[in-house]
Amino acid sequence: MFLATADFLLGETVLLASNEVYHRHLGVNPPDIWETIYLSVTAGILLVAFIAARGAYTVSGILDDHRMIKTLSTGWLFVFFSILWLAFLTKTTSTFSRGSLTLAFAVGFPILLPGHIVLARALKRLLTAEKLVLRTAYLFYVGVPGIEQGIISKLGQQGIAVCGVSNIENRDGTIAALSVRAAVAAAQAAFRNGQYEAVYLFCSWDQQTLIERILDETSRLPLPIYLFADAYTDKILAGSPLHTGWQRAFEVQRAPLTPGERLLKRLFDVAFASLLLLFLFPLMAIVACAIAIESGRPVLFLQTRRGFCGKRFNIYKFRSMTVQENGAEIRQAQRNDGRVTRLGRVLRRSNIDELPQLFNVLRGEMSLVGPRPHAVAHDDSYSKIIANYAYRHRVKPGLTGWAQINGFRGETRELWRMEKRVEHDLWYIKSWSVRLDLKIVWTTALLMLSDHDVY
Repeated sequence: MFLATADFLLGETVLLASNEVYHRHLGVNPPDIWETIYLSVTAGILLVAFIAARGAYTVSGILDDHRMIKTLSTGWLFVFFSILWLAFLTKTTSTFSRGSLTLAFAVGFPILLPGHIVLARALKRLLTAEKLVLRTAYLFYVGVPGIEQGIISKLGQQGIAVCGVSNIENRDGTIAALSVRAAVAAAQAAFRNGQYEAVYLFCSWDQQTLIERILDETSRLPLPIYLFADAYTDKILAGSPLHTGWQRAFEVQRAPLTPGERLLKRLFDVAFASLLLLFLFPLMAIVACAIAIESGRPVLFLQTRRGFCGKRFNIYKFRSMTVQENGAEIRQAQRNDGRVTRLGRVLRRSNIDELPQLFNVLRGEMSLVGPRPHAVAHDDSYSKIIANYAYRHRVKPGLTGWAQINGFRGETRELWRMEKRVEHDLWYIKSWSVRLDLKIVWTTALLMLSDHDVY
């Protein structure tokens, strides 16, 4: 409530101040003061309503900085879009000052964000120190005495004060029944002495009989009862639910990209790869002629790689070696490798040998950005010794990737280097965005002439 009030006042003040600056100090005739007040109050209400609807005023929303910034920015856009839309519907656009609205939109977010962050961090410190109580609860837990201290501490950091605790034993049916009755009696006594708002139950979900007994006994309490999921169940319930009209299912594995995100990424790939091919075609033609003159044909080297869902495809590269290995055993290029031609050294150091893979991108076999595809022989080898290695195939392989711009490319003589490469690839898959792809493409362009890990 405190944070919502502060956002409302900040949003309202920004519009009022912008109106004052624009009309009083720039010599523009001001509109009616009541129209300005009405507009600023409307903006404040819309902003708070949007942020509240997105759950940013909850404890989890306050603790998540990334979510907070994203919600504030989209909320600020929503406010001004809504104001303009309302003005259009009510045919009052002529009474609104476009100048003051533009000024408020431009300066409002840089003012609103720091103010919100300062207040949110103050609330975070209070929550972390367990000095801010948002609600009270009574705790039931099943387990070894002592574990409740960790639960109480974590609840306290979420603004939940535990006003009573009961440990329920589950050694056999008789003892469990007596323990449940004693726990509920203690909870009833605590409720009569000083009311709390809910009962929290912590136990493993495979103890079905005990849970039913507890719920039956606690039905006498006029309070909501919350059964907290154990670690395994919590992992299952973290997925979005599917309602079939018959039963509910929970998504236990999310697709790396939604259909809309896949379409967006594909449009980005086609547009950017087409522009690069158009711009770089003269250079590629010169390189092809130079390879043919130095070492003859073929100019291109084709090697089998695994792509999306493990599907095999032929990757295109300018030939930079005297060999064209594509079998069960493939030796990685090393420093001063005798198989690399003189022109090949220049091509590999500058990454020009990778340019034909733009055709793989247009064919839909690769993406501009993604996990770099390895030779099938290396895939077979690493998938046996690195956990989650195969997860790299959940998206299309890329011409460049997050691992590459972070220094994990080239020869992987030590196992840890490949493990780090896989770690970065999996992070990219989970964190994908168009902005991230643009960052990787731009950084790759800057590194093209300075990467010393490619031989």
